[in-house]
Amino acid sequence: MSLRRICFGLAAIVVSACTVHRSPEIVIESFGALSSGEPVSLYRLVNASGSSMEVIDYGCRIVRISVPDRDGRVDDVVVGYGDIESFECGRERFFGALIGRYGNRIAGASFRLDDREVRLTPNETLGGKPVHLHGGTKGFDRVMWHGEPLEEPERVGVRFSRRSPDGEEGYPGNLDCTVTYWWTNDDVCRIEYAATTDRPTVVNLSNHTYFNLKGSQGGYVMDHLMQVEADYYFRNNEQFVPDGAPRPVDDTPFDMRQPCRVDHAIDRPDEQLRMMRGFSVCWVLRDWDGSLAKAADLRDARSGRGVEVWTTEPGLLTYTGRGLSDRMIGKEDRPLEKFGGMLLETLHFADSPNRPEFPSTVLRPGERYRSVTEFRFYAE
Repeated sequence: MSLRRICFGLAAIVVSACTVHRSPEIVIESFGALSSGEPVSLYRLVNASGSSMEVIDYGCRIVRISVPDRDGRVDDVVVGYGDIESFECGRERFFGALIGRYGNRIAGASFRLDDREVRLTPNETLGGKPVHLHGGTKGFDRVMWHGEPLEEPERVGVRFSRRSPDGEEGYPGNLDCTVTYWWTNDDVCRIEYAATTDRPTVVNLSNHTYFNLKGSQGGYVMDHLMQVEADYYFRNNEQFVPDGAPRPVDDTPFDMRQPCRVDHAIDRPDEQLRMMRGFSVCWVLRDWDGSLAKAADLRDARSGRGVEVWTTEPGLLTYTGRGLSDRMIGKEDRPLEKFGGMLLETLHFADSPNRPEFPSTVLRPGERYRSVTEFRFYAE
């Protein structure tokens, strides 16, 4: 019989299950306070082997994921900040964050829903036109969430919840959201998104974590090997939304149906590379039906660390950190570097509310939005 032990201290609360064998545990610590004075908590999820994941309740951010290389050396594979002041005010707004209500961009910062025009907050201007990006000026990344620790025999987690009020950033309906992060004994980060609404609205949640499988010392991430389960991709227009129907990956830099270096064709003349000023693209995942399926595999040959991405979403978006620089100071006061991190965002396609031919992102009263993504870490 296991014994639940809760130890309260000034800085931390430890919740663990004491059995004959080591059990996963949750450690809850102070992570400082916002400029408003509101306290922020960090949840450290530790599995039976000692690998761990750390998340905070400000923006539901992933701060660290520490996993072993082929020789068993455990290191952090998440690129970003390590203190609340930087997360709140740093040059890169979205490190590790939950993205919502709508991940990626909506052209014109507006769309029609049931014969009514919905106007959202425009927080970008691209090609001389307004664009709504990642939920607006105050998206889900810039608010506090309520955290609830969770324990099961083979995994531990934290469930964050919040009501996004009707009219927030222009979105209709009160949206009740939960985002659950699980960390399992076999080094899987499972993210479960759920939401309900009292008025028709649109929802497209994702996570904006930058990965570098080399570890905390970082380095050029585009020499990672990558395979993507996709035969088509979207080329963007000047508003960084799809310029039309999906295009075949054949004979493009985005043909990663077999493992290859991310930068294998970075110097090839290509309109998407030119438009996005680097390797940033959204793939259409093969045979999508809403079930959990493999989307991609990313691996660092030197360390042997890898991660498989599995998702219920139809799209995978990558970005290789061209906006990162040594003017950004990350964890342990280390400067970041250009091309030092890789996004693996699972989501519905950009501008879907304006594109009826795309899978719908509309959520209506009485329905429940659900989405699952898993990052399955391994070493070989």
